[in-house]
Amino acid sequence: MTRKRDELLGHEADGIREFDNDLPRWWLYGFYVTIAISVLYLVNFHVLPTPLVGTASIAAEYEADVRAAAEAADARRAAAGPTAVAAALTDAASLEKGRAIFEGESNVCASCHRPDLGGLVGPDLTDDLWLHGCSVGEVMESIRTGYPTRGMLPYGTAAVLDDEQLLQVASYILSKRGSAPESPKPPDPERDKACDPSVAPSGQ
Repeated sequence: MTRKRDELLGHEADGIREFDNDLPRWWLYGFYVTIAISVLYLVNFHVLPTPLVGTASIAAEYEADVRAAAEAADARRAAAGPTAVAAALTDAASLEKGRAIFEGESNVCASCHRPDLGGLVGPDLTDDLWLHGCSVGEVMESIRTGYPTRGMLPYGTAAVLDDEQLLQVASYILSKRGSAPESPKPPDPERDKACDPSVAPSGQ
């Protein structure tokens, strides 16, 4: 039997009866159009190597954004010049402040390097193998500029640190050198180099 349009159904709840009416044609046709557009969008930007509409695929836009972020970091690093610091802080209060920043939610250092600095997404910060230098100034500069192409934003996130906070974090990191955390991330022999923090920055 053919169902009637706009019929009052038999069931009832709390005195409310359901009225089953067909959706308006304009609403249905609009819904069908959005489905068609979504399929076209998927094919255009995620399947085709070169979009038929638009200037670049999603992957190409992402790569361009990463390059732009790296160039901006290089520009900031060049403008700032080398960070000159006499020595790392060693007093307990400063190291505790550095630890609080490292493990805090604003800069998310620990989420990539682990609270024990043994390395997770980011490298192990407790060994003698570093890529960008392990002097106080070099560590501060690495934190300040980040390495966007490797997934590290400046300051870890957009939460900017002043020079005193940078020194506290860098000092805390260097204070954990040789702490031998459990199951540290293996070094990358193609990238990491033996580093002595007592040697002047080498411009790695």
